[in-house]
Amino acid sequence: MHERRFILDEDRSVVPISVVIPCYRCSQTIERAVHSVKNQTESPAEIILVDDASGDETLGVLKGIAQQYPEFYKIVALKNNGGAASARNAGWAIATQPYIAFLDADDTWHPEKLRIQYGYLKSNPEVVLCGHQCILSSEGSEPRMLPKSTPTKIISSRSLLFRNAFSTPTVMIKRDIPF
Repeated sequence: MHERRFILDEDRSVVPISVVIPCYRCSQTIERAVHSVKNQTESPAEIILVDDASGDETLGVLKGIAQQYPEFYKIVALKNNGGAASARNAGWAIATQPYIAFLDADDTWHPEKLRIQYGYLKSNPEVVLCGHQCILSSEGSEPRMLPKSTPTKIISSRSLLFRNAFSTPTVMIKRDIPF
């Protein structure tokens, strides 16, 4: 396996976002996922990697990634496998930032994802959660050009009770949701 360095770019602005990545037997894909976070045009304040009791070499890979910047990466090692939702909740529990974005260990983000979603949430303080279209692309392909504008659609909390309108890796949410 080749070593990939994750370098914090001093020229990029840091946005107050905690990225939570649940990890289960993902030693082959997690570096690619983390690399897509590090390639963002605006860097998140922290990345939380939650090992969901993988039982393979995943935790070692996570520790190798976090060793480069221990103040930036946080690792949570769960003792019992509880599934992706439990791992996300464990990450949420230690997140320190006002916004949380979720990424699955076998997915990647477009380089503009955090800039666009954070900008949208900051410009629309009444919105507590947003997501976007998820596009499948082949391994190693270049990110697609983004449209000049995208239509927004309001989804009520009531409608979410009946249907999940969001693919998890597209979600950004305010950490402290008013009830």
